[in-house]
Amino acid sequence: MTTRQITIPMFPLNMVLLPGETSKLHIYEERYKQLVKECLANDASFGIPYFEKGKVKDYGCEVKIKRILKTFSNGDLEILIEGTNLFHLLEFSEVLTPKLYGAGLIEHVPINQKIILNNLQDAVVNYFGSVQSKFVDYETVANLSVFNIASSLQLTNTEKYQLISHRNQQLFLLNQIKFIVHIINTEQQIKDRFIEN
Repeated sequence: MTTRQITIPMFPLNMVLLPGETSKLHIYEERYKQLVKECLANDASFGIPYFEKGKVKDYGCEVKIKRILKTFSNGDLEILIEGTNLFHLLEFSEVLTPKLYGAGLIEHVPINQKIILNNLQDAVVNYFGSVQSKFVDYETVANLSVFNIASSLQLTNTEKYQLISHRNQQLFLLNQIKFIVHIINTEQQIKDRFIEN
C-alpha cells in the first residue's frame, strides 16, 4: 500500500505535538505571520518538522490552528495549535517562492495503531495503576493508540521525536514506560529508606 505524498507549508520548531496535544505559539517573523494568515483563510494545516541543533529533521507533526489568542499592536500573534497528524518529511524547501515561508513534501505516519504487544499492554496497565493511580483495564488499553498513551507520559520533545521516528514505536514506548516506572520506584525506595532512618 503506497501512502499519499502531499506538500504542506512548514514552520520548523524544536517541538513535537502528538495528535490531540495543544500548544501556544508566538508568531513574530513576517514569513510565519503570512503562513498563519493563509492557513486561517483556507482552513489549512501546516507542518512542524522537528528542528534540533540548527537542523531540520526527517519527522514532524502536522498541526491545525485552533484560534488566535492575542493580536499585538506590532502585528505579532499568539495562536493555539493542535497536533492532528505525524509525518515523514521527504523533501524540504526553506522558501516556497513567491511565499515567504517554506514547504515540505510529506507522507503521513499511521497514528491509529493499536497496542498489540502483550508486554506493552501489561506495562500500560501497570503504569496507570502505580504511577497515575488510575485503574485502567486491558479492554481500554486495547482501544488506545500508541500516541494516546505517549501523550499521557509527559515525554520531552526529544523523546517524542525518537518515538515518531522509531521503526518499532511500540517497543520504544514499552522501554519508555519501563524506564519511567523504574525511576519512580527508585525514588519511592529512597523515600522509604529515608523515613526508616
